[in-house]
Formats: sequence, structure tokens, C-alpha cells
Amino acid sequence: MTHKYYSQRTGSNPHLAGLPLADMLGLFIKSYNQLRQDGYFDEGFGFCCVDAGEIQGKLKDVELEMLLSIRKKELWPIESRADGYSEDDLFDVVEFLYQHVSKPVEGTMHSWNDCGMHWETFNQAAGRREYRERINQVLQHYEKRFELSEALVQHVLCKSTGVRLGQA
Repeated sequence: MTHKYYSQRTGSNPHLAGLPLADMLGLFIKSYNQLRQDGYFDEGFGFCCVDAGEIQGKLKDVELEMLLSIRKKELWPIESRADGYSEDDLFDVVEFLYQHVSKPVEGTMHSWNDCGMHWETFNQAAGRREYRERINQVLQHYEKRFELSEALVQHVLCKSTGVRLGQA
């Protein structure tokens, strides 16, 4: 965040030290939904077509894959579950999504009934890079200091001392 707004400059903003987890979950859900709508999870999770119905992605059953990978139930679907995530749940899901995100590159527009893009070509490296940038924009607002590096959520280290910022 480059510009400091009035309440931040004067110290009257109640969240100068960062947002609590509940607010972070709201930011995460909005960011996930935007990436989902932009096609970043179509290759991995599939999408819905007004003509063909559900088009499967690489993962036939996302909920099962989350259970097998993370070993936790009730994380999927994100839109209806994320409000109840613990910090551990959030970071597990952030890492899971990193493994399955791809930037849509080429596709065809299905205009009937405003269906939308049917993406056919994806770039996983570009998708991961852009996902990381977006998630780190969200994480920089958290009251604890974390970042998504390549595939891992971790505490941010202080550049001058090398000491971890935030709580373990």
C-alpha cells in the first residue's frame, strides 16, 4: 500500500497494525472469486457451461483432492466454507490453490446466454506468479506477517535482522 490515507496518517484507523483473520477471510474470498471468474481455476477445477453443464477440470472431485492432500474436511467449496476457516485452514487452502492455478491464455467465447469464455490453453507458471502476487497483496493486510513464497505460506523475515515478524 503506497498511499497512506487520512486515518492511517493520523493514527485513528483501528487497523493500523493489520486486519484480523475474519476480515482477511473476506478479502481472500473476494480475491479467489475474482480469479475464479477470470478463468484461473478452470483448468484445474473445471467450469459451468449453460449448454453442457459442468465441464470437468483436471481434478474430477476437488473436495476429495483437498481431503487427500490437506487431510481436512469441510474446506470446499471455498465460497461457502471460507468464512469459518482457521488461520491454518486459510493457509492450507492458499497453498492448495497455488498447486492448481493456471493463467488462461487462449479460448473461445461462448456468447449464447452470456455463458462466457471457454478457456482451452493455460500457462501454469504465469498463473502461479499472478496468484502469488494477488495473495500477497491480501496477506500484507493481515495483522500477522505472512507471505506466499513459491508454494509455501511462511512468516515474513525482517530484512535487517533476519528475525521472523509476527507470531508462530
